[in-house]
Amino acid sequence: MKAINEMVIGFIGLGNMGLPMAKNIRRAGYPLIVWNRTIQRTETLAKMGAQIAPNPSELTRKSSIIFTMLPGPHEAREVILGKKDGPSSVIDNIQADKILVDMTTNLPDISKIIEKEVRRKGGEMLDAPVSGSVKPATDGSLTILVGGKKVVLDKIRPILLTMGKNILHIGPIGSACTMKLVLNMHLATVMASFAESLAFGYKSGLEPSKTLEVINNSIMKTYISEMKGLKVINHDWSTAFSLNLMSKDLELVEETANRVRAPIPITNIIKQIYDSCISNGKGEMDFSVVATKFEKMNDNIHL
Repeated sequence: MKAINEMVIGFIGLGNMGLPMAKNIRRAGYPLIVWNRTIQRTETLAKMGAQIAPNPSELTRKSSIIFTMLPGPHEAREVILGKKDGPSSVIDNIQADKILVDMTTNLPDISKIIEKEVRRKGGEMLDAPVSGSVKPATDGSLTILVGGKKVVLDKIRPILLTMGKNILHIGPIGSACTMKLVLNMHLATVMASFAESLAFGYKSGLEPSKTLEVINNSIMKTYISEMKGLKVINHDWSTAFSLNLMSKDLELVEETANRVRAPIPITNIIKQIYDSCISNGKGEMDFSVVATKFEKMNDNIHL
């Protein structure tokens, strides 16, 4: 295998997260080739010197390491493994010495299916979903969860460090996807609980700003209270992580929980609350907009 700084890096999926992540790889000096369904998303990277591939198969042929950052399991399976009568796919040109790194928030079982096909063709694969939103993706400060062989992780660690500051090996293939679902399950629960607490305090005569101050000066302080608290009080729903994406991830949690027979009653209820907000047209807003549901349930208060 070539030295890491001589490898051509492929990147597929230039959405709100993927684009800044790919930019950071290119800024670090790596030769980069990219593909995205919407060609306009490649323009910035082309100006930075990246090549634009006509399809995922050609990108894979020209790359040593292929990163995918796609909306979900369906897209990951389709782009990587292909579909009947569909365009060429990543798997077409996977061979020995090629490494696929799927950074999609994926189902663990789908990661295992993809890895089996990659290994059959002689390649290696890691699942490597990320924790963090657009700002850390832009800053290169994501936490990257990695499942698969540690020896493969060690080979590509310098590239991962262009995108994230914490690279955590979780375990075998699929384990990082499971961990990502655990994190987002917890995040959704804490957000809803925080909003409910603010609403309860307000109805009981407490100013939301005072409640927030006390929470953030106690052992109850969380990422949510620190990063979302003022936004909730100010009704700032500018999107870092959309309600639609959170709901999608909770669907993956529910599907995985059903498969492993893990009861998740709290998450099931919270999923219904998030989906109610989506039905009210708030899907593209930040997931913290779930606070408006608790406002409505409390006589249309304004926190």
